[in-house]
Amino acid sequence: MMKKMATIMTAVCLAAGISYGDVWQDLAKYKYGEGNAADAAEQLLQKTPVARHGEIEDSLIAVVSSKEATQDGKACACRMLQQVGTGKCIPAVAGLLKDEVLSQYARLVLERMGSVESDSALLAALDGAPDAVKPGIMGSLGARRVVNAVKPLAKLAGHSDPAVAAAAIGALGRIGGTSAAGILRKLKPAESLVPVHTDALLDCARSLTGSRAAALYEQVLAGKSLQRVGALAGLLAVHEKKAVALMVGFLKGDDAQMYGGVLTLVCGEKSAALTKVMTDALATLPDAKKAALITALGARGDTAAMNGIVGCVASTNEMVRTAAVMALGKIGNEGTVKLLLGAGGSGTEALVKIPGDGVNDAIVQALADNALKVPAIKALVSRNAAAVPALFKLLDDQDREVRKAAWNGLRSLATEEDIAPMAKAAFAIKDKAELSDAVVAVRRICAQARDKAKCFEVVASYYDSAPDGAKETVLEMASIAGNATALTTVKKALGSGNKELYGSGIRSLAAWCNESAAGDLLDLAKSAPKENERILALQGYIRIAGMDNVGLTEGQRAEMCMAADGLATRADEKKLIIGSLQKGRTAIALTLMNKYLDDDGLRNDAEGFAAEMAERRIKEGPAAEVKEIANKLLTSKNAGIADRGKKILAQMGK
Repeated sequence: MMKKMATIMTAVCLAAGISYGDVWQDLAKYKYGEGNAADAAEQLLQKTPVARHGEIEDSLIAVVSSKEATQDGKACACRMLQQVGTGKCIPAVAGLLKDEVLSQYARLVLERMGSVESDSALLAALDGAPDAVKPGIMGSLGARRVVNAVKPLAKLAGHSDPAVAAAAIGALGRIGGTSAAGILRKLKPAESLVPVHTDALLDCARSLTGSRAAALYEQVLAGKSLQRVGALAGLLAVHEKKAVALMVGFLKGDDAQMYGGVLTLVCGEKSAALTKVMTDALATLPDAKKAALITALGARGDTAAMNGIVGCVASTNEMVRTAAVMALGKIGNEGTVKLLLGAGGSGTEALVKIPGDGVNDAIVQALADNALKVPAIKALVSRNAAAVPALFKLLDDQDREVRKAAWNGLRSLATEEDIAPMAKAAFAIKDKAELSDAVVAVRRICAQARDKAKCFEVVASYYDSAPDGAKETVLEMASIAGNATALTTVKKALGSGNKELYGSGIRSLAAWCNESAAGDLLDLAKSAPKENERILALQGYIRIAGMDNVGLTEGQRAEMCMAADGLATRADEKKLIIGSLQKGRTAIALTLMNKYLDDDGLRNDAEGFAAEMAERRIKEGPAAEVKEIANKLLTSKNAGIADRGKKILAQMGK
């Protein structure tokens, strides 16, 4: 047999590329930090087919049983037996259970094996084992829930060594059952062991049901431990009526820990009776506690609490009232809509959170109530509800505040599909303030529209008949549309003889969305009657020269910058030209940058772009312009810029 085993091991070792002799003899002599016997043995195990693990087990048993083997070798062998050990290894491993060093390694083999025989070996070792290893053995018995260990553990629960006693008590709790429960209930542990005893009572209670479990939970609740909240949760699961009665008492009492614990349980624990009892308790609590319980019931999410909370919305205490409103935001329904609408801003906030299309329908129906129209509109907006038709009906309401709220609602909820009726209603308004609300709503829809030009076509049709204030808004919208109709509308304003509309027209062109206004802006920069209007037009013209996503070539941009430079008298506009020139990298740009480098007020803004332009146009030229820029860069106070000038000149020299 040994020859056969040696042959197998040799073959496996060769296959694994391991170049040493007898792995198991080396393992028996192994000491931590000396050699690689442990690694070699583990590699051999991993390379060995499962069908031959029995032969590996025999070798490991031999190491574990050997009187000459080192403790380190036996420890490694036990770790490997956790992977391949069977009932065959139990006697050898059990022989290590009373060893103060090796007991833990042996226990893990038996514990993970999980058989009646391995459990019996653990239990047999408990009697006569040194006190130092008893806690570990008892821990394994507890983990395995070995019922036959209850009586021996009961004796050790009163041991003079606190570590032994604590382990015994803990193991009794994990094993559980009626026998362990009887022992734990009668146990009078030392004060230092009370927390361990409490944990054991809870562990044991979880293994029981009904009154037997309840008795253990109640015993924990009779104490002062931090685990009482857990006991109350457990009692709620096995004796609902008794638990909820205790919870009401804790809510009314002065025990801060249990008061907070009850609120936590109300938020999350499932119980058919809990919601009703807690809701009924609201009437008996002072305001501060009532508000806290209402919040917990809201978080609980049980609609059965709704009726009780509804009654608190009318409370004279603001804290209670607010808590009730916010709780209804979590458990309310369409039936609570009117109540929440009448509760002010917090009610609207709560309505946002209530799910269901039925709630939206109920809010729309509430628009028929004069007292609720404004908050109902705000709620519909907050819920992003499909309520545009209902809001259109309110544009003719007799109440100015309702009409204003309706326009605000349309501003948020309407789309470009609604622009025609919105524009018609808006431009029919005679009151200046109300017209302002309406056109703001129309402007927002146009600004957000996918087809802005189409929207503006609708709005522009009302320009001629609109009052001047509304015309100014139309002109503002024209810059967003940027089409031919928009440009025609602005030109009407410029030729109207109205100074305010003339100024609005220039502002619109200065904010134009594309290049189509460039020519008009250049003309205005030359001819507008006021200096500030000429400056505004020039700035708009320069802005277009540097805009992204417009139909301008680099050459056209550069030509625009050159034209703007001829009109610019202030540093502000020239700095804008420098920025726009970055989109027009032509020879013209080189000329302008050369000019701006000679201006002390512009040099800092111009140097970086001048260097970049010169670097890009070393080959294209004009060479004289590039060289002139490079020489000017040499005198820069910025060492990096000066160095770039040197490199440009050096490259040109090549």
